[in-house]
Amino acid sequence: VITSGGVAYHDQPWHKECFVCAGCKTQLSGQRFVSKDEYPYCVDCFSKFYAKKCTACKKPITALGGAKFVSFEECQWHEECFNCARCSVSLVGQGFLTKQDAVLCHECGSS
Repeated sequence: VITSGGVAYHDQPWHKECFVCAGCKTQLSGQRFVSKDEYPYCVDCFSKFYAKKCTACKKPITALGGAKFVSFEECQWHEECFNCARCSVSLVGQGFLTKQDAVLCHECGSS
């Protein structure tokens, strides 16, 4: 019986201490979490197990908190990591060229 301090998840009541991350078992009450395959995950576990990795920095892309990212074919980048591989100019909102696994601005890609 839940007498106080319960949590609702998928229209089901949970004791606050029973509502935990499916990965690390950390309590999620009052924390941000992500639902995957009907299970709740803390942001760290979701990032580790399921989030795509940035092609440039290799860190997870979660898009939580309004973070923006760029996706092209099978690659994804954090918005701040989507830069020319040679001159490092930002390619966000710009045209770009690809050469093997690199993305290049028009100037660097033409030379």
